[in-house]
Amino acid sequence: MTTPPDQPSILGSLPGAVHNASESATTALYRAALGPVNIHRYLPVFVRFDEDGRAGPSWNWAAALLTLNWLVFRQLWGTALVYVAAVEGLVVLVLGLGRGWLARPSLAEWGFLGAICVLSCLVPGLYGNAWLHADARRRMTRAVREAKTVREACAALARRASGRRRLLGLVVINGVLVIAAVSTCWSLSRWVPDRPLQAEPIVLVPEVVAPVEPSPAVPQAAATPVPESPSVPAEPATDPVPEPVPVPALVPPPEPAAVEPARTAGFAINVGLFADAGNADRVLTRLLDAGLPAYIQVVDSPNGQRTRVRVGPFASRALADSAAARIRALGLDAVVFRS
Repeated sequence: MTTPPDQPSILGSLPGAVHNASESATTALYRAALGPVNIHRYLPVFVRFDEDGRAGPSWNWAAALLTLNWLVFRQLWGTALVYVAAVEGLVVLVLGLGRGWLARPSLAEWGFLGAICVLSCLVPGLYGNAWLHADARRRMTRAVREAKTVREACAALARRASGRRRLLGLVVINGVLVIAAVSTCWSLSRWVPDRPLQAEPIVLVPEVVAPVEPSPAVPQAAATPVPESPSVPAEPATDPVPEPVPVPALVPPPEPAAVEPARTAGFAINVGLFADAGNADRVLTRLLDAGLPAYIQVVDSPNGQRTRVRVGPFASRALADSAAARIRALGLDAVVFRS
């Protein structure tokens, strides 16, 4: 069997093979190593890599959009492990350590997470073909060294190659995971956690009692002689009728609201100072709905009355910091201070 002189070195290591083997032998080895799925897309790319002498960047949509599935299907186990570790490490770094360093954690975190998402698709899309080419060359070299002929090497590679059966298994596994995720989200949306009972604040309203004025003393009839007159009869003595006492109208008690608790040694959280009492009431309602012991204070300032919203008190700094984190998660400011 005669071959061109530019036979790849991978065939030269095969026992009994000559250096002038047919060029189709390398193509046959690639075909056996890759399997039947999308072989027509990878063979031209791998031929170009061999002609250039190196594997450069080239775009692969499957590796970009379905990275982990593509790596598992192509049996690139080491690359898959490095990929998962790198993505998870960057996410943990942003959400864990970066939160304490950033002034605006919500916006910055979304920006960093978006950048990680783009990189996790861009890098595999550009270098997925190079990874697969290097792995295929490594498996081809091992198969040629262990086999006696090219046909035996191709058969050994074909037995370990990824086929349509593996692809169908991955589709089924992904379908099961999607159904499980949808079912979990649907169950969580229907489950409403019981809100912890909160003791309603007690507002002491003084009872308004109408003052009772003492009734004027009824003067006794004075023993005065009544002149006898046959024409003018004497008027009978009658008791004077007291005037009705005005009763002040009862003022309805104010609606119950969160009142400032008794001052105790500890820590509290200052949420904000509002010129509009309606805004303060809305913030107070959000905090109470979140299960936080919030209250309001009306203070006088040079610009008029202001309404202050606070949360607390807390017995320790750790409890106050934990509550402050919950308040910031609601998009509100939280400043811990010693009360």
